[in-house]
Parts: sequence; structure tokens; C-alpha cells
Amino acid sequence: MGSTTATTGTLDQSPRPARPVLGPSAQRGPALPDNPVRDGGGLLRLPLLYKVLVANVAIVVGGAAFGTWITILTVRRNPGQNHVPLALAFALAGVVLSVLVNLAVLRAAFRPLTNLERAAAAVRRGDLSVRAEPTPLPDPQIARLAETFNAFLDELGRDREELRSLASQVIRAQEEERKRIARELHDDTAQVLFAQLLRLTALKDSPTPELRATATALEEMTVEALEGVRRLALELRPPALDDLGLLAALGDLAQRFSEQLGIPVDYQARGPRGRLPAEVELVLYRVAQEALTNVAKHANARHAWLDLDRGAADVTISVRDDGAGFDPAVPRVREQSGLGLGLFGMEERVSLIGGVFTIWPMRPHGTEIYAFIPLDDAPAPATGTAQ
Repeated sequence: MGSTTATTGTLDQSPRPARPVLGPSAQRGPALPDNPVRDGGGLLRLPLLYKVLVANVAIVVGGAAFGTWITILTVRRNPGQNHVPLALAFALAGVVLSVLVNLAVLRAAFRPLTNLERAAAAVRRGDLSVRAEPTPLPDPQIARLAETFNAFLDELGRDREELRSLASQVIRAQEEERKRIARELHDDTAQVLFAQLLRLTALKDSPTPELRATATALEEMTVEALEGVRRLALELRPPALDDLGLLAALGDLAQRFSEQLGIPVDYQARGPRGRLPAEVELVLYRVAQEALTNVAKHANARHAWLDLDRGAADVTISVRDDGAGFDPAVPRVREQSGLGLGLFGMEERVSLIGGVFTIWPMRPHGTEIYAFIPLDDAPAPATGTAQ
């Protein structure tokens, strides 16, 4: 038989990775005109090729004119002197000046591309609020690419917000349906089965042996059905979560899964014992319930741990096991077993209230399901899967 324990104490202050704050979408820069040279900007808005060409032409023409002028003056003042060193000096100065001017032009022209690369790297890390910023000396082609990139991020942000809104509505409707079914099971189905059980108990006093045997068998079946209905109603919407709070509900959950799995499920709660917001308690309970369900179905574990850590500005929950585990880096397929859908549901529930859901592979085997939820707009840690 498994065991559960509940303790309170000081929240572990181990550092958590910093997560970039996902704010609202930034405003895009102004759109470029179709003809930047004609509509304003002059040489500054020429394409990169022409900027470099103009700079080199200016260097060549200016260098040739200046060099010719200096050469003429030098020859007039020093006739008959060897002027090869002077020509070499002019050539070296022209090369150095050309390199410096090209370097300045290329750095200024490629700055939008550098900004675009930084923005793409931030998006890859999960920050969709970043935008490619305009520069004072843009290249029209790169600027249009940055503008398209920003427009794509704006559209992606709107789609993501709409998806979150729809997912939130689905989850709320699901919880309401769970509550309704649980109430009907408790108030209707369970009451009918209990009334049937009382009649069968009365039939056991019948003088007919065959009737007593049938009543006894039916009584056992009714008891099993009644227990099944009560267990189903409890899983759909545990009364302890609404009446006693998250700590008591998690303790009951750990005890039930410990009895169901036949393995120890150690439960520890650290930090203040006061009630959390109802939505936060519900999400944490569903994460623990789904994680333990996955342990029962897939892990083949010999031990499981359920930890709740609450601080002044955040709350975390962790469900660990020493079972078979799986590679969280592999894309999760929503197979018929339901594992992928369960993980997706947990992650979506946590993200809807501003939290972070993470899967940590344990060594040498096992898995940890971890959820971090900030309270009062506290910052959350980095998203992603630990390696």
C-alpha cells in the first residue's frame, strides 16, 4: 500500500531560470514608400548595391582628382625628382580610404539585417513581442523583408490570442460540464443505486433460498456500481477542492492513486496553507490528476512523488516517478492512449493563467511534470523542455 505525507515549511529558494515576459505585440515601423528615391530619402534609401557603387565611384573620382592635383603641384615644385613613392602613397591611401568607406556603408546598410536576425532568434526562444526595428540608414529590400516579418508576427500574435481565448472557453465549458455530470451522478444515479441497494438488502431476508442468493449477488453488483459512480463523480469534480481547498484535495488525490497503483505516492506541501484563487487551485489539481493518471497508465513506476511549493509570489507543483519515462524532445503525438492529449491539456491550462509547464527527464529513468504559476503578476521562468 502506498503512503502519503503532508508537510509545511519554507519554500525552497533555489534559482529558477528567467523567462522573457511575453507582452503585447509591439507596433510595427512605418511602411516604406514604393519608390524611396523619388518619395524622399535620396541616396540614403538606395539599395545596398548602389550605395556601395556610389561610395566607390566617389572614392575613385575624388581620389583621382585630388591625386592628380597634388601630383601636378609636386611635379611643378620639384621637377626631375622621383615621384614613384608619392604615387604609391596615393595608391595606399586610396585603398585604405576605400576599405573604410565600404566598411561604414556596409555596416550601416546591413544593420537592419542584424536587427532582423536578433528578432528571429528571440522569436525562436518564444518571445513573440519582439519586432525588427527600423534603422536610420535602411536598405529598401531588407527593410521590406523586416516589415513582412513584423506583419507576420502581428498576425501570429492575433491568431495566438484568439486561440487562447477559444481554448479558455473550451476548458471552462469542460469544467462546467464536469461539475454538472458529477452533480447528476451524485444526486441522481447514486441515489437510485442506493435505493436499489436497500431493496436488495430487504430481499435477503426472504425465506426462499434462490431469492436470497440472487439478492446477495445483485447487492454485490450494486455496491460495486455505486462505488464506481462515486469514484467517477469524485474524479470529475472533487468536493474537497471546493470545500477544503487544494492541499486537502491533493492529499486525497495522492492517497487514492497510491491505493490504485499499489505503490507509494509521497505528497508534500510546503509554504503557506491559505487558499489560492479558485482558477489556480483548479489548474494545479488538474495537472496533478493528469500527471498521476499518466503514471498509472504508462510509467510502470515503483514510486511517485507529488510536491506543492508555495511562496509569496508564486506556486509550483511537481509530479515525479521512477518509471519508464519518455523523451520530451520528441514531438508528442495525440495517440489513442491519450498521453499526448493529456500533456497538451496540462500545458494549455497552465499557460492560460500565465504559468509555465515543463517536462523534466529524470536520470537514470523517470519523468517529472513541473508547473510554475506566478501570483500577483510575478515573473515566470523560461519556457521549454529541460535537457
